[in-house]
Amino acid sequence: MGEDSVGVGIIGAGAIGRVHAENLAKRTIGARVAAVMDVDTERAEAVAAASGAGRVYADAMALIGDPEIDAVLIASPDATHAEFTLACIGAGKPVLCEKPLATTAADAERVLRAEVAAGRRLLQVGFMREYDPAHKDVLAVLDSGAIGKALRFRGAHINPRYGDDLTVEDAIVNSIIHDIHSARFMMGAEISGAHVSWVAANPRDPQSCRLADVHLKFENGAIGALEYNGDSGYGYEVLVEITGETGVACTLPNSSPSVRNAAGASQAITPSWPQRFQRAYVDEVQDWIRSIMANEATGPSAWDGYMSLVVADACVRSTETGLPVEIPRIERPALYA
Repeated sequence: MGEDSVGVGIIGAGAIGRVHAENLAKRTIGARVAAVMDVDTERAEAVAAASGAGRVYADAMALIGDPEIDAVLIASPDATHAEFTLACIGAGKPVLCEKPLATTAADAERVLRAEVAAGRRLLQVGFMREYDPAHKDVLAVLDSGAIGKALRFRGAHINPRYGDDLTVEDAIVNSIIHDIHSARFMMGAEISGAHVSWVAANPRDPQSCRLADVHLKFENGAIGALEYNGDSGYGYEVLVEITGETGVACTLPNSSPSVRNAAGASQAITPSWPQRFQRAYVDEVQDWIRSIMANEATGPSAWDGYMSLVVADACVRSTETGLPVEIPRIERPALYA
């Protein structure tokens, strides 16, 4: 690591990889993109050229092993996350891994135990909603005591169009997992039970998913409800609401100006996730780089990545049985106290 910057290697040059590369190169103090890896080398070369990276790899393990790479950002397909994160921990390199940490709770537990065995936190999981100003504002109201103890969490995750080929398991592990983590970190309690119901996107495929509701129980007695809409037809929204003993705090529907014209009133809605969470993605990587330079890990941890997948696995089991599922978990390691 140079005196003034952390050399980051990015694994995955798809949509989210490009977002991170641009933010690291243009909007992050103390960071530089040192290398980009993708199995599509032309795509990797394009991202490397745009972000000023000096090297391109077709092999993720070669990038992780490069002594010139100080830290690694994993934005490759979900099925590769656990393997690449384990390699980073083995190499002693800080890593920001996009969600989900793995595709199963068992693989996430392998990562968790590897980091515990290493004796220090090296991993941050890409639950960027912790950095979203709207989420932070609602959490600040709760923490202030203005609405009393939290009794209920409600989250809505609304997409303009996701496609008929998305299964309910895909929706849970790749999209609803964000809402699962939001519920955990904002309520300050682990989830103890889940029940899922959904509407098929394709009547001929009952496992396809257009709309899903997840009902939650928390260990402290609170309850929760998550709504996933994969085909709203109008735009992208993420909303949260916390009901407390003496009041309610919720995010505003959107931040765009209200426009009155042509005998009507309207507000624009963000078309997709990069626009909605632009600020959160910038603040997320800045906090990650700052934590590396301070040698003090912050942000969503391996425990958060593991527990979100424990809940997601329970949600998948609920879709298989049609029944509520109780959520067992291991004891939280002291490293994540």
